[in-house]
Formats: sequence, structure tokens, C-alpha cells
Amino acid sequence: MGNRFFIIFVITALLLGIGCGVAKKYEQAKVTNSISEFETFLNKYPKSKYAEKAKFELTVLYEERDWKIANRYNSITRYKEFINNYPYSSLVSQAESRISDLEERQDWENAQKSNEIYSYENFLSAYPSSKYTYDAKNKIKELKESRAWQEAERIGTLDAYKAFLAEFPYGTFYIKATSKINEIEVILPVWEKTFTNNTVEAYRLFLEKYPQSSYASKARTRLKDLEYTEWESAKKRNSLKSYQSYLYSFPNGIYSDEAEKRIIDIEVDDIFKGDHGKLPPMSKSSATPTYSTTTEIEIYNNTKYTMTLRYSGPESRKYTFSPNEKKLVTIRNGSYRVTASVAVSGVRDYAGSEKLDGGSYSSTYYIKTEVY
Repeated sequence: MGNRFFIIFVITALLLGIGCGVAKKYEQAKVTNSISEFETFLNKYPKSKYAEKAKFELTVLYEERDWKIANRYNSITRYKEFINNYPYSSLVSQAESRISDLEERQDWENAQKSNEIYSYENFLSAYPSSKYTYDAKNKIKELKESRAWQEAERIGTLDAYKAFLAEFPYGTFYIKATSKINEIEVILPVWEKTFTNNTVEAYRLFLEKYPQSSYASKARTRLKDLEYTEWESAKKRNSLKSYQSYLYSFPNGIYSDEAEKRIIDIEVDDIFKGDHGKLPPMSKSSATPTYSTTTEIEIYNNTKYTMTLRYSGPESRKYTFSPNEKKLVTIRNGSYRVTASVAVSGVRDYAGSEKLDGGSYSSTYYIKTEVY
């Protein structure tokens, strides 16, 4: 009897010790409040009196974890998974709200990608009170206006542009529409008259008045055509008057430099053909390296008259000197015919030739009086 009591006492003591150990482990799990601790506890003590409590705590922790995951991914799929796993959670309403917001945003992005009137109208039908309502309506308006403008441009008539403005009086294309109307009503009649006249002066006047009109490029093209015709005619006649006529019409034209050169060449030809004195050679004052491609000439007009000096050669130049003026000129190397003249009766022109090969020259011009 005494031994039996002792065995029962020992078993009871062991059970009390085990019970105290389980309670302590449960309390430790509660303190850490982590999923791993509760999972370890349940694996070790699946039938303890604390098992149900541990399962409840674990369920709460699972829910918190999965809600954080859903928030981190912020996707429709994750929120739906949360609702499926925790249909009675107090967070279900929030998850459904998030899903609704995400679906709305997704549909809005799809409407923007499509960027069609019907896609925005479908969106407004599905979400009449959406935060994107204002933007969707604006997009519809923009697309309708853009299509109406394209149609007006395709037709291209005064009535088409006026009808467009009547429908969209203050839209994006207001300035373009009014400009088109102005071109048809005001500028077109002027252009037709200009084209009929077909003169340099008429085209220049048109460009001065309407430089930004749609007909400006046509006016510039016609000017180029007229200039080319005038230049070809000048070359064909090859006279002083023809080149001067070209320069009068196109002082800054494409061929103006060539015209000026030809005028100088012709003037030099005429002086050489006429009665002229012989120019003495220039004095070379210094030499420059052989690789120099230009020559410097110091010229002194030692007369009381205005003098014109012409060089005809690789490049043709005309220089005018006031009485007693001294000037330094630079000209490309090569062989030149040179003339000097003053616009005074009784004073002959002078002509001669020079071969310029670099370096510096000087030349003084004066008038010698001879009595016969």
C-alpha cells in the first residue's frame, strides 16, 4: 500500500511538472507573438489545454501577415486570395474596396491605351462617379474635336471650317481654323491676282504682306523660277545692261556675285578696247611665303578726283577711291587685267596687266598733264 501511494505521487508530480512546462512554453510563445513560436508549440503539444488558444493566436498572426503581403503587392489577385482565405475577417471590406479601386484604375489605363471615344464612354458607363470622370469627358471632347478638325481639313472649304468653328468655337484648333478662313476669304484672292501678274514685284509684295501664309512657299518658288529665267536671259545676252538688269531685280540673288564679276569683266573689256593709257607695273614692297594664296596691295589715289580701279581675273573686284585716299586691298593670286579711270572728260582711262603671286605691293595713281 505504501509503495503504490508513492508511485501515484511520483506520476502526479511528473504530470504537474509537465503541465507547468507546457504553460511556460505557451507563455513564451505569447510573449514573442511570432508564427514560428506558435507553430513549434503546436507541433510539440498538439493536445495540450493551450492548443486551441495557440491555434487562435496563430490564425490572427496568419491573417495579419497575409494582409501585409496583400498590401505590399497591392494587386487584385492578392486581395482576392486574402478574401478567400479569410472570408470572415474584419478586413474583407477594405480588401473589396481596394479591389474596386484597382479594377477602376486598370480599366482607366486600358481606356487611355485604346484612346478611342468608345473606350472612354464605356469607362464612364461602368464608373459614372469615378475620380477619372472629368479626365474621361475631356478626352472624349478632345478626340471629337480632333476628328472634326481632320474632316474639315480633308474637305478644305470655307463652309467646312466655319462649321467646325460653330461646333468648337474656343477649342484647340481655333487659331488654325480662323487662319484657314482668313486665307480663303482674304489671302487667296490676293494670291490669285499675284499669280496672274507673275512679276518679281508682285511676289515680293505678297511675301512682305503674308510671309506666314500657305501660299508663301509658292511665292518663293515662283521668285526662284523668275530669277533663274532672268539670269539665263542675262547670260544669253551677255551685256552690261543685261547683268545690271538682273542685279536691279535681284540685288541679293543667287547669281548676284557672278553678275557683279561679269559686269566688271565687261567694263574692263570695254576699257581695253578703247583709247587708254598703259598702266606701269606695281612696286613689290615685300615678299611672303610661296604658300600664300593672296596678295596685299597698298593703293594711293594721288589725284583730286574720285578714281575707280578694276581687277579682272580669278576674281573680279571694283574699288572706288576718294581724292587722295589710300587703301589696302587683298586679292587672290593670279593673272589680272587692271584698269583705272576717273569720271572726268579729257582724262583717259588706263589699263595694264599684273601677275600676282603673293607678297605686298604698292601703287600710286596720278594724272599727268600733257600739252600737244
